[in-house]
Amino acid sequence: MKKLVVASLFLVGIFSFNSCARQGSPSGGPKDVTPPKLLGSFPDTLAVNVDPNIQEIEIRFDEYIQLKEYNKNVVVSPPFERNPTVTPISMAEKSVRIKLRDALLPNTTYSFNFGDAIQDFNENNKLSNFTYVFSTGSFIDSLSVKGSVFPGTEFELPKKVLVGLYNVDENYNDSVILKSKPYYISRVNEKGEYDLKFLKTGKYKLVAFEDKVENTKFDYGKERVAFNSEIIDLTSNKEVNLKLFDQKPNYRVADSKQKGYGHIVIRTEGAAEKVTITSVNKELSTALYDIHPKQDSVNIWFNPAKEKFENKSERLKFTVQHGEKLDSVSVLYTAPTKDYKSEFKAINETKLAPTQDFKIAALAPIKSINKSLINVFKDTVQIPFDVVVDSIDKQIVRFKFDKNLGENFEVNAYPNAIIDHFDVPNDTLIYQMKTGKREDYGNLKVNIQNLQDSPIFLQLIKKNQKFDVIEEKVGFGREFFFPNINPGDYYLRLYVDENQNGVWDSGDILSGRQPEPVYIYPSKIVIRAMWDSDETWIIGKESEQFILPKEGVVNTEQQPNNRQ
Repeated sequence: MKKLVVASLFLVGIFSFNSCARQGSPSGGPKDVTPPKLLGSFPDTLAVNVDPNIQEIEIRFDEYIQLKEYNKNVVVSPPFERNPTVTPISMAEKSVRIKLRDALLPNTTYSFNFGDAIQDFNENNKLSNFTYVFSTGSFIDSLSVKGSVFPGTEFELPKKVLVGLYNVDENYNDSVILKSKPYYISRVNEKGEYDLKFLKTGKYKLVAFEDKVENTKFDYGKERVAFNSEIIDLTSNKEVNLKLFDQKPNYRVADSKQKGYGHIVIRTEGAAEKVTITSVNKELSTALYDIHPKQDSVNIWFNPAKEKFENKSERLKFTVQHGEKLDSVSVLYTAPTKDYKSEFKAINETKLAPTQDFKIAALAPIKSINKSLINVFKDTVQIPFDVVVDSIDKQIVRFKFDKNLGENFEVNAYPNAIIDHFDVPNDTLIYQMKTGKREDYGNLKVNIQNLQDSPIFLQLIKKNQKFDVIEEKVGFGREFFFPNINPGDYYLRLYVDENQNGVWDSGDILSGRQPEPVYIYPSKIVIRAMWDSDETWIIGKESEQFILPKEGVVNTEQQPNNRQ
């Protein structure tokens, strides 16, 4: 009889286990699309006079749920000093339990925004933006600050943007933003909207930042940021829009390495254009120091054949001077096993627009060009031309000659026409190209209105796998013409040189300096072949409200060539 009872209990256990493991709807039944529903909580949602010394919070649902990436999805305002212990983590349960490690603040409204963290166990149906609120005081704080965050110089918002309010009291200074989490925090949705709710009366600093590090705190120089210039004195609901900008990091030497034959790169964070490089243990009489502010790097080019290194590998030492700061850098340079040979590659398409220069790129900076060893032909007729090294990138050679629609060209550069920094000449180079016909292109005219009297940088941008700057117009003009544009989708970005220093200046949160104005044209421009497009751009609020819908396209920001 005992054996029969044991066997029966064993079978009951199997069926119970299967019942727990298979909590989905029966095979062939309708798919569950309903998110979990709240049954109750402790403390009750919107409860007041909650004991600040409670040790656990429980939120109950009508079905088994899973909690996805609590630390990434859940935003608590005000934040805890020490992170609580939260369940469920890996198993499905019908409750969320939050075990507190710190006492709650008195007379404070707490809000927990779960984002998309709460999902049912079977079908992953999300209980989106579920918010749980209670107060340790006698009432729920009810003020709010809401608005939109715009991507500034870019077309898409970063993946994770938070907006925070910092308490402004007698202990506040701007370094609080770098050291502390915001007192109130809200997540920005895909439309760029945020809504800080359940706020108490007080004075606050409003800041938005890209939480790339995922620590719910602004990391200076690593994350994009936006801030409201004025302190918010919150006595009624407010609406404030913000625009992100790149916060330049504090200067430091990041790393250094050999990149190729006679080529060393010293990478800095911030202000590469203001450094001075000096060779310490080797004279490097052939050294060329090429500074690239956009990449925050200094390229050091030297001719190993003329430096007479004693060994195959040499330890090269440099000093990097930035103001009063002096750093020492050491790089092991090893001679490549293969002999160096110059190479040139055309970086244009074989079909040029009449306004485009033909360009080729070398492996090293160009030292000299002998124009007498270069010919340019239209069909079979030799034509006048000019050839120059690019003013920004010394590895690019530009060929300038008159072009009209529907013409064929050939560029011939004979041996020794182009000498690079290593004194290595080119072999014979032959490039063939043509200009498109009228039916291949469209034209665009842009009329800008309601803009202050300052010089601007107007960029025509094409959406490919990234956003490429096709052409840039500079000056005080307000009417611009872009002829012979390949058909496709285009966008306009406008930088304003408000202080007229010849560059576009970004902002700095510590000094309280906002970036100079930048605008994105509020709609896509479709260029069609044989069409003349005429766009009137009235600068104003709408110019700040364009965010490209996410389509899996990676945005690459490119600021004006002479930006700072």
